Amino acid sequence: MKKQIPLNPAEITELQKQFFHSLKLGTGRAMLLMKAHPQIDFSAHILAATVNNLAYDRQCEGSRAVYLYSLIWRSRQKDELIRTIIKKFSVKKSNDYGMDQLSDLVLYFHQAGIAGAKEALLNRFEKTFSNGYELYARDVLLEIEGMAGLIMAAEKVGQLPEHERADYEDRWRIDDFQEMNKSVDVYAELAKAAEKNPAIKNYLDLILSAEPREKYRRSKTIPYTVAEIEKMIDEAGRFPRFWASHISGMTQADIEQVARNFLAEKDGNRKYKYLPFFYQTKFPFDYGFLLKLASGRNVKKNRRIMHAVNALSHFKGDDIRALALKRFASEKTPWDYLKLLINNYQAGDAKILLEIIQRSDNVHHIHNLVAGIVDVFDANPDKECKAPLEAMYYNMNCAIHRWNVIDLLNGNGVLSEEIVEELAYDTDEDLRKLSRSIKRSRSKMKS
Repeated sequence: MKKQIPLNPAEITELQKQFFHSLKLGTGRAMLLMKAHPQIDFSAHILAATVNNLAYDRQCEGSRAVYLYSLIWRSRQKDELIRTIIKKFSVKKSNDYGMDQLSDLVLYFHQAGIAGAKEALLNRFEKTFSNGYELYARDVLLEIEGMAGLIMAAEKVGQLPEHERADYEDRWRIDDFQEMNKSVDVYAELAKAAEKNPAIKNYLDLILSAEPREKYRRSKTIPYTVAEIEKMIDEAGRFPRFWASHISGMTQADIEQVARNFLAEKDGNRKYKYLPFFYQTKFPFDYGFLLKLASGRNVKKNRRIMHAVNALSHFKGDDIRALALKRFASEKTPWDYLKLLINNYQAGDAKILLEIIQRSDNVHHIHNLVAGIVDVFDANPDKECKAPLEAMYYNMNCAIHRWNVIDLLNGNGVLSEEIVEELAYDTDEDLRKLSRSIKRSRSKMKS
């Protein structure tokens, strides 16, 4: 066993700070720190990340329970952590993203044979809709109790006043459960229970009132007509959403007609609504007018300016690059101008992008920058991307965009061994798989 080097209090505090920073990001450095320093107590930081989902977009990224579970299991304070987490779960009232994470963890504890975990799940469910306790993740109940759990949840929802009940309509969940449990006629079992229980009948009536979810069928994409574009602009409250798939089939003549309509439009509000169209397809005439719009004063991140910049990003020109550099120098977080470098990138620009990232002092600023920087390096492969993309990796708590960052680092051949090691314990499952793939590939190259 490797002998542990004694650490002074300042060193321990610094390592705990690094650990929690990694937890917030969802990166694997937290696990590597635990392995390297098993004598340090990180339990308070793990608990903080457990009770509150620290992902940037908690809805899209979802629960980080798998990531946290591995850290809990390695901790020397594992037993105390498990007891505390179960207690926190039992008294948590709101059904938010932190609750999803807690309930997932308690389910994992139950599956690992931890005494009292299942009872905690069922007892917390029994509190539902009383004294402010909200209904927590029904999928967990289905996991541990199956059909009986579904009937329990149905009764709880069916007891609600009719005007509140509609918020809990989840026919899709019942249909998914049926799909995974073909040996049981789920609707027949609910109907049987409903005969004896009015609350379950209320629930059954609720879900049967909803249309079954249709299976996705890919239909033929029909190109927009000029008339349809005009109608969309007329009906849009602010900016219409144009789909690239419907634009790609349009004739060049129709695209040019839309451009002429845009240039001829006298109503300022209506004129700006054309701009998103010319982000999805290149404006067919001289970009001078787009440059004029994009050069306007950007007060409070004006969306008109943003759409003009997006439309201008298809073009290459010294004046476009000059506008980008001017805004980079004058704005702290010039995220809406980054796309101007897509077709105007030059050697050395990676240093400019790194400096912009280093100005950012919170996760919101970092997240605002990531899409534009990814687009720039996606269009302009450059080994110099290493420094700015690593700065993103070490400061961004969005696992969804972390995939894009890692993909670019790897594609440019500058993904460090240090990051590959961390990816093995990342909160994102796809990144964990990628780590294994990269390790196998690099191992073959060495042999």
